[in-house]
Amino acid sequence: MTSIRLNGAFRDAVADITLAVAQDPNLVALVMRWNEDDTLLWTLNSLPNGQNTVPGGGAAHAEEALIVNWAGYVAQNNGNEPDTVEILLTKSPCMDRSPARQMAGGAWAPGCSSKLRQLVLAKPANDWRICFLAYYQEDIRIDAQAYGAITEFTGIAKADVYLWADRHRG
Repeated sequence: MTSIRLNGAFRDAVADITLAVAQDPNLVALVMRWNEDDTLLWTLNSLPNGQNTVPGGGAAHAEEALIVNWAGYVAQNNGNEPDTVEILLTKSPCMDRSPARQMAGGAWAPGCSSKLRQLVLAKPANDWRICFLAYYQEDIRIDAQAYGAITEFTGIAKADVYLWADRHRG
């Protein structure tokens, strides 16, 4: 298990997003870095009206925005896919709150956990370090779904998904 490496601009972006969550606990966003290179760093928020970001209307979850923008990130990396992907999410991926979508040239199942799992399996990166600050919850019944969403990554050797507090101080 390899934790996200907190250094440079990535550390600063994580600090910024952590502060933003302290001010707005409902914020759903992510910070992603490729190959531990701070020039390959992006921050994405969920968009309440994401019709221009994802097809099918409605809200665009941060994970969906990541998928839709992936090809652009590859272009920014001179056409190269990453070897290592580090993602910090403010909340664990939802299990069923985002609808099935046709986007980025394919069909994506309901739920951001399924979409993120599909992305991990489809891309050549050998090391995915994905952590989240808190479990996704809307009400008391969501606990089982929040844990269930994380178990979707069980058995994927190249993906390490964990709760921030389990490996990082502060």
